[in-house]
Amino acid sequence: MASYQIHQPHPALKHYVRYYWTLDVQLNEESMLNLQVMADRYPRIVIQCLEGKNALYSPDYEAVYAASLKGIATKPVLVRMESTYSHIAASLFPHSIQALFGIDGHETADAVLDLHHFCDPYTIEQIMEARHTHVRLALLEAYLLRRLNVIRTVDWRVVNFSKLSTNTHYGHLLKSYSISERQFERKFLQSIGFTPSYYKRVLRFEKALFRIQQKCYKSLADLAYELGYADQSHFNREFKQFSAMTPLTLLAQNELVKESGSLLIG
Repeated sequence: MASYQIHQPHPALKHYVRYYWTLDVQLNEESMLNLQVMADRYPRIVIQCLEGKNALYSPDYEAVYAASLKGIATKPVLVRMESTYSHIAASLFPHSIQALFGIDGHETADAVLDLHHFCDPYTIEQIMEARHTHVRLALLEAYLLRRLNVIRTVDWRVVNFSKLSTNTHYGHLLKSYSISERQFERKFLQSIGFTPSYYKRVLRFEKALFRIQQKCYKSLADLAYELGYADQSHFNREFKQFSAMTPLTLLAQNELVKESGSLLIG
């Protein structure tokens, strides 16, 4: 059995937290589950609620912590998960790592950091030991609300660009920002962790992933054309670069849970 729920943040956090999500897995299996983590422009906080035990493993990370702060992902990673698992997580907006924690986005790209460096151990322990979801949510949200007291200002031009469509004309946008392309790329990379062009590629991939998962397309060739890929081959190559799967492989997966940037595969 796998249970997955989304919870909305406090209004004061709406510019920094996309949503909270809980995951509880209880399967009568001895084998590990595969968690396919894809390229993802959204950082996250993940606190496993297994009395301090870590049930995630990956050779692609230096370490996986029971309470972690994960930066944006530029490439896919396979994580192994034990068949008994529970966590509460906060999905953050791209600029939130810099705003809430004062760390430049490029320093956390493709990295998993120990949350104990940013949050007092007592709060983390309380969340891990809480027996009910609403208590865990209240504790995590109270911590994030306290972070607002030390918020770091982020360049509004970076935040604005991160919310725009992949079809937005880059040159016209920079003129309205009154900034050179090189200066803006440096600011964007520093704050978010992607260059603007790479960010737009990941955004386009996310749109393709969503459309495929929702079965909202006539054919993969039509979808590739609609999203601006050069051809079907280009679509397949870039989709695999960001997800480790082709669109057809994705369609054949037996998924337990889908979440932004990851699939729990049975």
